[in-house]
Amino acid sequence: MESKNIISNIVNKPYSKLSSIEKYAVRYHIIVIAEALIALILHVVRRKYGLQPETPTHALNILKGKHLITKQEYVDIVSLFKLRNLLVHRYRIIDDEKIYHNVKRDFKNILDFIERAVSNG
Repeated sequence: MESKNIISNIVNKPYSKLSSIEKYAVRYHIIVIAEALIALILHVVRRKYGLQPETPTHALNILKGKHLITKQEYVDIVSLFKLRNLLVHRYRIIDDEKIYHNVKRDFKNILDFIERAVSNG
């Protein structure tokens, strides 16, 4: 969870005090967390249920259907997947301040799910 710690340390600073490098670091570590979360979700669905989901979102829907993820966790993880895609494919339109505030507000649900999935997976 090094990426989570790095992001947490960065967003503890006021946004106006962040350097460009710190803003890019937040972007990078969001991608790292999203990729790890995708791998974890796919692993849980494949190993625990013997299913072969077509996409990470399909795997997430399976977990939601089995009541292993809350509605808010589902919404936040789907948002993280979308943000990851935006960061990877359309970096010119990124609003770093919006990302900063969303991470400060919404990251807890994702981290709660990761800890639960790792301990139960």
